[in-house]
Formats: sequence, structure tokens, C-alpha cells
Amino acid sequence: MYITDYITGTVIQGLGNGHKFGFPTANVQPDTPVTLEKGAYATWVKYDGKRHKGMLYVGTRPTLNLHELTYEIHVIDASPRLYGKKIAFKPVYKIAEEKKFKSQKELANALDDYKLTAKSLLTPSHSHVLNPRLDDINDIMKIIGQAKRRMKERGLDQWQDGYPNEEAVRNDKRKHQGHYFRKCMEPAAYAAIVFDKDPYYEKIDGKWLSDGEPYVVVHRLAVADEFLGLDLAKHVLRFAERKARAKGVRWFRIDTHHDNLPMRNLIRDFGFTLCGVVQVRDGKRMAYEKIIHNA
Repeated sequence: MYITDYITGTVIQGLGNGHKFGFPTANVQPDTPVTLEKGAYATWVKYDGKRHKGMLYVGTRPTLNLHELTYEIHVIDASPRLYGKKIAFKPVYKIAEEKKFKSQKELANALDDYKLTAKSLLTPSHSHVLNPRLDDINDIMKIIGQAKRRMKERGLDQWQDGYPNEEAVRNDKRKHQGHYFRKCMEPAAYAAIVFDKDPYYEKIDGKWLSDGEPYVVVHRLAVADEFLGLDLAKHVLRFAERKARAKGVRWFRIDTHHDNLPMRNLIRDFGFTLCGVVQVRDGKRMAYEKIIHNA
């Protein structure tokens, strides 16, 4: 399950049961019909122009012998007053199915566990970076396959000719430039972090910011469907910056398809400057660069 857009709604009057368990919640009436399976979700919540970590419950509260479907959001590490406000939320990972607990104490204990899980899931730094093993290649190709499918669904011709393929991933492994990210022990993301000069970048319709200095490049960046929305792609870029600093490399380059708006937005938000257009294996790409500042 992944949702690409935020769901908007108004916080309405609830029964106040969440306070009894130490989990005050905002009962949200979505603006449009929502199809979500019952259960608990790690969720991004936006209000007052800021994004917060949250936990969403969708269900009928069977432990309390209630029957009306409700959308309840607990904002982690904050106690906002949201009644009557417009908010937006984006479920990004299902933590648990709805169930009827034997007691309210058992429910409260489960909520504590769900909160810890949601907080960890929504903190990108809580992921493990591995050098891929041969046993990991199938999982990596699944992640890449999901990224290919999403591009196709958006009408992009990027990655639609069979590349990146297993040979490319195996080549990354041989060169020690493949990086496999796992979160909560699940396959989450993949990227090649490259310090060799990229032959495609030797000629640019435009001008690079740097002039002949060493640089790092991130290629083949892909995130698994179930971990979209967790800022893992940004975490990968930060990881690449840390590796570059350790090597004394001051410049960071990257490219993407003109119509790949999610990637362009990520690149923009990460502080890259558009330098021009480069011709790569399967077409022209927008080329970006930034200086890596000291941490």
C-alpha cells in the first residue's frame, strides 16, 4: 500500500477515549471518500504549515464495543489543539491489522508498541546500509522493478528498456559502489554511489559549477513501494554526502528525466543547481550539481 498524495480533512469532535490511554487523537473527517484497510499506520501529518510524525488508526474500535468507522490521528511527541482545523495526512506504512484486545490495558500496551514502530519508520536515519550480497540481488531487483512500474504509470519512458538490469547491479557490487538500504529488516532502497568520473558528464549543454574537481554521483536510486513517503531517497543522498566528505570530495552531481517530477523535486529540495542537459545511454537528462558543505 502506498499513497502518493496527502488526504485532507477536518478535525471533528470525538469521544475523548484516546486521552484515557495517554494517546490523545484528532478525529478526522476526510474531505473525500477514502479507501483504507482497517488498522494502524505510520503517518505523516501536516498542520499549520509543518509536517509531523503521526500514527493513524482506521477502524470501529471493537475493544471499546463501538461500531462507527473512524479516522483517528495521534501526533507523536506533540499535543496540538486541532479541533475544527483543516489537516492533511499521508499513511505510509501499515503497522498492524485492527483487532479486538482482551482488555483496555492490553490495548494501551499495543498503542505504545505502535507508537515506537511508527516513530522508527518515520525516521529515515533508522535504516541499515549494506554492501549487497548475491542473496540480496533478487530483493534489489524487486525494488528497481517497483520504481520502473511507477515511472510507467506516470507516463515516463525512463527505465522502460530493461535497464537497470541485474547485470548493472552485479557490476555495482563488483565495483563496491552498490548500496542496499533495509528498514525494519525489510528491503527499502537501493542506489549506486559512484566516485569515478562519469563519461556522460564530460559533455554538457550548459556548464558545471565545478571545474575538473572530483565529484560523487548517485545513480540507480530506487525506493520500495511500501517505504515511499519516509524521505528515504533524501536519506540516501545524505549518506552519499557523508561518504564524499570522508573522501575529501566537495562536489555532488546527479541527473534525471525532465518529466520525473518526484525526482526533480527531491533534487531541488536537496539544494542542487540545474547546470544543463547531458546525453546519457537512453536520452537527454537534466543535470544538476551542488557543493558539499562541511557538516
